[in-house]
Amino acid sequence: MEPVEVESKETKKRGFWLTAFLILMFVANPFTAFTYFSNPELIIQSYPSISIGLLYFMGVLALLNVVFAIAIWTWKKVGVYGIYGSMALAFCINLYIGVGIVGSLTGLLGLVLIYFTTKKRWQLFS
Repeated sequence: MEPVEVESKETKKRGFWLTAFLILMFVANPFTAFTYFSNPELIIQSYPSISIGLLYFMGVLALLNVVFAIAIWTWKKVGVYGIYGSMALAFCINLYIGVGIVGSLTGLLGLVLIYFTTKKRWQLFS
């Protein structure tokens, strides 16, 4: 009988930047979703080209980001893929509603951070 390899907590270290970014996501995304759902007029005032349906969709996307962040925290690849898709979708929506290229690209910084903080640890994800 072969010994079962058990990964210790020491082998699964997130690192400072990944941990900090995930904690930021745990705080910022619920706040963003709450703002979208509770005060849509504020967002529509700033971006008149956004529809109420698209605004609520963005709120749901913010809540999904929390789910994806939890998945990354628990070492699930689906969380990383979900964040990639979510941020790419948000980038397109931001361009559509008139945020502009610079503002939209700024939103992709999280995607870059997730990529660089998970690529060396990819084998730890299931």
